[in-house]
Amino acid sequence: MNPVLSSRSVRSAEPRISIVMPFRDPGVHLDRALASLRWQTEENWELIAIDDGSRDGSGGFLRQHDDPRIRLKRHDRSAGLAVRLNEAVALARGRYIARMDADDIAFPQRLQVQADYLDAHPEVDLLASSVLMIDAVDDALCVAVSPVEHAQIVRRAALRFPLPHPTWMGRSEWFRSNPYDERAIKSQDQCLLFRTHRSSRFAAIGEPLLAYRYDRLSLRKTLQGRYHFLRALWGYGTLSQRLTGTSMHALAALRDLLAMASRRDRDVIRRRGGAVPDKLQQEWTRMKERLDAARDGVR
Repeated sequence: MNPVLSSRSVRSAEPRISIVMPFRDPGVHLDRALASLRWQTEENWELIAIDDGSRDGSGGFLRQHDDPRIRLKRHDRSAGLAVRLNEAVALARGRYIARMDADDIAFPQRLQVQADYLDAHPEVDLLASSVLMIDAVDDALCVAVSPVEHAQIVRRAALRFPLPHPTWMGRSEWFRSNPYDERAIKSQDQCLLFRTHRSSRFAAIGEPLLAYRYDRLSLRKTLQGRYHFLRALWGYGTLSQRLTGTSMHALAALRDLLAMASRRDRDVIRRRGGAVPDKLQQEWTRMKERLDAARDGVR
């Protein structure tokens, strides 16, 4: 079945899901991300793609895709992820809003599983999933398993919420009522979760629904991310959370810095997850073969 022709047959004035994807210079990974969306078992979606000042021609590449579900907005200058996420949320028409990055790959059942869950659980505001973590060349590293219940997810709120940002899907009204902090250069998701965790209901799907590209630790991103999360912690947390969280983040940052200095950052990434089960590895191998075939023009 041609996925583009099929998508036209199910397109409605109000899509079930709006996928928000700001990007800047995603390079070769963008094509694979788009292919994984076209292969979704849930076809009633729109993609709100915001080009945040790319210089690699990505916006022009997107225009070549003959799929009416893709809505592209281009900017000449970068304003940052949080600004573009709020912009994309404002443009979204779907009942649910999903996140995805331009270098990640969604498993075919991702959108349908999450939307069906939200249909069945009206008390849940925001839903994530576990992820298969992959490197720059699509090799599997580990599985990062998210706890599925709200109480487990917020148990260590002063340190982190185990809800990978590219796997989020939530109710559109929740996103509109809780915009991203546009001052946050990094950890925009963790800042938002901390700000809302007392008034919102979170959940996750235990199975991996997305291949999340996370190849190397970055000193700049590590320090910026922890700084912005601590800013949210001190702005919205209790005194106990502030004191406990500050010490935990300092220790975690030191661990990451030592790993980068000794070139063992990949070991740290692997320790954040578990071994890849054989069944998932086989599924991922088939997915990679399909992506490679699409890239090479094989149908």
